[in-house]
Amino acid sequence: MPSYFRQVPDFEYVSRDPNQRQISEYATVKNLFRRGKLRDDIFGNLSYFTKYKIIGDERPDNVAYKLYNDETLDWVILLSNNILNIQTEWPLPQIIFDKVLLEKYGSYDELYGGIHHYETKEIRDSVGNLILPEGIKMPSQWKSGNGFVQGAVFTGKVNYIYFDQEFEAINIAIEDFDVDVKSGSTVSISGSSDPNLNGIFIVKNTSAGFSDLSGTNIFSFRFTPNNFTSEEVVEITGNERFEFISNEPLSYSDNYYYKYYDNNLGNEVTLPSSDILNPITNYEYESQIEDDKRNIFILKPQYLNIVFNDLEEIMTYKKGSTQYVSRTLKKGDNIRLYS
Repeated sequence: MPSYFRQVPDFEYVSRDPNQRQISEYATVKNLFRRGKLRDDIFGNLSYFTKYKIIGDERPDNVAYKLYNDETLDWVILLSNNILNIQTEWPLPQIIFDKVLLEKYGSYDELYGGIHHYETKEIRDSVGNLILPEGIKMPSQWKSGNGFVQGAVFTGKVNYIYFDQEFEAINIAIEDFDVDVKSGSTVSISGSSDPNLNGIFIVKNTSAGFSDLSGTNIFSFRFTPNNFTSEEVVEITGNERFEFISNEPLSYSDNYYYKYYDNNLGNEVTLPSSDILNPITNYEYESQIEDDKRNIFILKPQYLNIVFNDLEEIMTYKKGSTQYVSRTLKKGDNIRLYS
């Protein structure tokens, strides 16, 4: 950026050097308070620019040389994108980027395996109406609301449902169910042929880890139905759905799901979180932020002379100030003479 700083005017101020011999000694510095900018009618008009994507470890001077055949015009690249801090607003070299992220997240496991957030997939109903847009960010922990329900949706096979006379409760056996449903947990049953079995119930007790005659692992629990009048064994239709509802914040898995009503089908549709959410790792999140920095605007070469003339006007001192010395120099007051 040497061509830019050559145009920045100078400013003389009383030297703060403790070894100076005279109180009237001055030091000359560049007046960095004079900052170049693109005029508003250019900066706000996309027709003056073209889009560009930074490639690999390209620096502003590399881009300036590629597009203007002059690496010293890197300042035009930066001004065109209002970049003030190149360390944070320009893509880092890959080796430095990886080092910074490892320091930030502490380990490769957390960097590449840790979940930063989740993003929704696009969901449409049976006739193509948009139900859930793609790309909505969801935190790594979230609660029910706006169609999202906290709990676990089990879509496996319900082996059997029967009335336990001893406990005066319903016993339902679920195949290969691995969610920890404890006594007092809330569960929901839907799709049963007996309407009294459909609803939300409180678990009385549970058992797990045994197998039925076919060798299938079974998880069973008991709950008290509402006005249950069925025979001892309830016929299984294959449409039964079991849901475990948790009142505690849970990390993402199928412990969350999404519900919506499909007008065409005339019923409620429930989708497990694996069908509606994409997990975004810490590395994917940081990489996306870094990649967004690569999309910049380049001032078209035919407008460079306008910017050069504007910069000269901005950087030139005007007569009238008591500090004015020349078009390129101002001199501060020596306050030591008055102390």
